[in-house]
Amino acid sequence: MKTIQYSIFAILGLSLIGFSSFAYAESGSMSILDQTVDYDIENGQVVDIYLDVDFVELILDFVAVDDGIVEITIPRGLLDSKLSETEDDIFFILVDGFETEYIEIESAIGTRTLVIPFFGGDEQIEIIGTTALEPVKMAEIEIPGWVKNNAGWWSEGVIPDSDFVSGIQYMITNGIMTIPETESGQSTSADIPGWVKNNAGWWSEGKIPDSDFVSGIQYLITNGIIGI
Repeated sequence: MKTIQYSIFAILGLSLIGFSSFAYAESGSMSILDQTVDYDIENGQVVDIYLDVDFVELILDFVAVDDGIVEITIPRGLLDSKLSETEDDIFFILVDGFETEYIEIESAIGTRTLVIPFFGGDEQIEIIGTTALEPVKMAEIEIPGWVKNNAGWWSEGVIPDSDFVSGIQYMITNGIMTIPETESGQSTSADIPGWVKNNAGWWSEGKIPDSDFVSGIQYLITNGIIGI
């Protein structure tokens, strides 16, 4: 029976230097609820990464060809672990159901990067936090059809950012457009990320669902770019 991996870094003789000693390496990224999760895995291959909101955890399914390490960068907006609004807490990490040590190599404003070791034959890593992004519920969304035209024109540069933002703000405030309740934030920048505008263009062409477009609007609200 496998025991708790309390000293797994020492057991495997691993350090953050010398990744080249591993026989197999893979790098990649996955989009989860419009949040990008980047990863590098040594001696393994990632099969899937997904969020379990009910258990506030990010789950990584993988195939381990030998003892190795996965480095994963998690957007705070997708999953985070906090003691308070300003103070981080540790994550609770399980590898195949057993508690495992990890190293946090970077804690940035928008992301946290963890290095998690595993044994050959392991199949799943659970990263458990305190807050997770709730998926948008379609029943809470109501958008007039003509808004797609405006979104398309905005993505093409026909409508300036200011006009599109003020139009969305007016529609939400006056009940013309309904989205899930979203907490307003204070603006630190007037810049709109490129992915929000890309989403608007793809949505106007029917390539992504309403929920994906609304996630961009919610980003603008929580970052104080749209005031409601």
